[in-house]
Amino acid sequence: MQSISPAFALALIEAVSGADKTIEPLAVTLTKIAASFTPARIPLHELSRLIEDTQKRTGDDDLGLRAYEKAHPGHLGALGYATMSSATLGEAMARMVEHQTMIGTGFCMFLDCTASTLRMAGLPVSPQNPLPRAFVDAVASITLGLLHWLAPSVRMTPVRGEFTYERPRDTRRLEQLFGTDLRFSCPVNALTFRRADADRAVATFDPSLRQIHDQYLKRCQAEQNSNSVTARTTGAILQHLNQARPLGMEDIAKTLGLSTHQLIRSLDKDGQRFQKLVDIVKQQHSHHLLMNTSLSLKQISYSVGFKNPSAFNKACERWFGVTPGTYRRNRKA
Repeated sequence: MQSISPAFALALIEAVSGADKTIEPLAVTLTKIAASFTPARIPLHELSRLIEDTQKRTGDDDLGLRAYEKAHPGHLGALGYATMSSATLGEAMARMVEHQTMIGTGFCMFLDCTASTLRMAGLPVSPQNPLPRAFVDAVASITLGLLHWLAPSVRMTPVRGEFTYERPRDTRRLEQLFGTDLRFSCPVNALTFRRADADRAVATFDPSLRQIHDQYLKRCQAEQNSNSVTARTTGAILQHLNQARPLGMEDIAKTLGLSTHQLIRSLDKDGQRFQKLVDIVKQQHSHHLLMNTSLSLKQISYSVGFKNPSAFNKACERWFGVTPGTYRRNRKA
């Protein structure tokens, strides 16, 4: 089940509920949604639907941006302590990415570093049903707000923002929060920062507490990971695709902190095969890029790990029954 932690879900719901007085009391809403699930997690599709429905009722296209005001490390649960104990913003972002499943499952996050920038990106693992704009905005806003909370002396602005949804008619409020270099219908949702900003000191950094909080986080992560190897593997495969990294089993196992033997054994318990998961992720990501971006077929072919377009054509015929060009035209018609 793709899910969000209750603390993070509560922050998002609080952000949008103030704009819609007809929404159920927060505690009642969360209790109803989480009642049937153990451990308590909020299904991603339920939370996404709730936020999208609120946006439609209010008519506020920028509804998700309200989440910026609700940002606080406490919304990350055990991960929040580790981010507060980080030495720099870059270190805090690395912790958020490494331990993303503490926030939610069903999406993957990764960092792309250069000498001058640090790009924090994320996208859903199953992109057949793209996340609505209000949800994407809410997550991006609360992420930026958290970074501002950790280093309040300077309110840094991203040098670029990338979003998977189409360009809105009015981007003024987006520009106020994320800067003027905004790009839409992108393969991923991402915020890019200056490397100098990522090197800024976290105001709550405490070296004596960092080790304690990291140990606590690792214990919590280990408990959660014991039942989510397939989801973690899928997310790692998608991360490697987006970063043009190798997709071999050893490469994915290393990203997950496992040996190849441990990965095989864990997937066997779930009735899964590694190569089948790779194929599924390539199929789903191909669908996402064909339907939601303007990338050329050649660009998409390379983006999903094919060395030449002809191999991509054959794969699409196996997945969709038609060539990628025909699939794109038929689905958008």
